[in-house]
This record gives sequence, C-alpha cells and structure tokens, in this order.
Amino acid sequence: EKTQHIDPASFYLKALGITNDAGRVRDREHDKWRQINKFIEVLTSLVEKSELKDKRELRMIDMGSGKGYLTFAAYDYFKNIRDLDVKMTGIDAKRELVDLCNGVAEASGFDSLNFVVGSIADYEIDEVDILIALHACNTATDDAIHKGIRAGADLIVAAPCCHQEVRPQIKPPDMFRDILKHGVMLERVAETVTDGLRSLLLERAGYATKLFEFVSVEHTPKNNMLVGTRLRKPLPVDAFDAQIEQIKAFYGIREQRLETLLEL
Repeated sequence: EKTQHIDPASFYLKALGITNDAGRVRDREHDKWRQINKFIEVLTSLVEKSELKDKRELRMIDMGSGKGYLTFAAYDYFKNIRDLDVKMTGIDAKRELVDLCNGVAEASGFDSLNFVVGSIADYEIDEVDILIALHACNTATDDAIHKGIRAGADLIVAAPCCHQEVRPQIKPPDMFRDILKHGVMLERVAETVTDGLRSLLLERAGYATKLFEFVSVEHTPKNNMLVGTRLRKPLPVDAFDAQIEQIKAFYGIREQRLETLLEL
C-alpha cells in the first residue's frame, strides 16, 4: 500500500477478519483493505477542507454500518491517530452485526464507539458533525442524507446503492426511446439521474457537493461517493428548483424520496 492510515496490526481488523494473527491482510481481504485506507484518505481530506478542520471534538454517525469495517477505521484514525475527542455511533438493522461490533469495540477499548439496532429512517439524530451512509440500499440513502441535512451536519458522505426508485418512473424522451429500451442503459441513466438529483437537492439545502469514484470499480461495483460540505452562506434556491423540475419533467419522474422528505 502506498498509504496506510491505520495500523494493520490493530485488534479490530483481526477480530473482523481483515488481517490474520500476525497482522497481515488476508488474501481475500485486500480489496476491503484498499477500500478502508482510501475511505480514510478521502474523509481526512474532506475534514481538512471543511469547517471541522480545527475542531477538537467530532460527533460521527455511520448509518447502515454493517460489519463496521469503515466505522472502526474512522473512529480509530480520528481518535487514536489524530488524537481528537470522538464520539461515534454505528446504526444497523441487523442485531447480530450490532452485537458483534459492540463486542469488538469493547475488546478494543473504544469507549466512545457504540452500535445500535435501528433503521436509518427511524433513527433520530440530535447533532452530528459527520454523517456517513455507505451502500445504504435504494431510498435509505435519501433517508440518511435527509437526517444529515436536518441535523446540520458539516459533512455528509454517502455511497449510494441499488437505485430502484426512479427507474420504473422514467418515461424515455423520444430522442432516447431506442437507447433506453435496453435495460442496462436505463439502469445507468436511472443511477445518474438519481444521484444528480441528490446532489442538486443537497446544494439547494446549503451544501457544496462532489460526486466521484472513491475506489476503482474492480474493487466494488458501487463506487460512487456523494459528498456534501455545509456552506457558511447557502446559495439561492430558485435556480436549483427550476433545474430539478426540468430534469423530472424531461424523464417523466413524478417523485424522488429526498425531495419529498425535504418538503415535509
């Protein structure tokens, strides 16, 4: 690895099956190891370019934390390497994963890292500096982004997955009719339009956005990352409203989850 932001000999990496007892990355886990390091690299860069740069306390939430690879790595990096006062919560719907992660956190001595059972849509957030939602399925990504916006998160970091809401709504414009008759093309357009609308809605809500590939597609097929960085001075919403409506009208889209949530 060119850059290692965390120690491969860390107990939690062994407990989660990424490394062996000698602290070496297992043969089948190299892709996951690359993802972990790249994620920490990206997150560090985002923090350094945000209002959080000089903050000594961080409140972080990982919505849809799963087995917790990236949750543990983010906590470890900012708490133990950057020496910040970090409080982090991972949320997942599967109790067995939550119990596993809580056990590993306790064994690692990570006192300010905990995991709770819950759904992204129902979990209430009082305050958060960084909200993470990686590979939350379908509209769960919208729920997570909405939670971050409402809580005034300085950073919202999402890797969308399973774009199912918009695809059945799309009515191909005449000029694209014979292109979008192919399912694979319709799927790609639905993904592009969905994440594009999410980006515009974040900007309308007062965030600067970036949308990029955070790891090579050979390591994970769902590799786009959408980042929102809260602006001190939000931009006027009128231009965003017009563009969003034009896109929806062009493709015949009736509704999009994040837009609906923001209007409630």
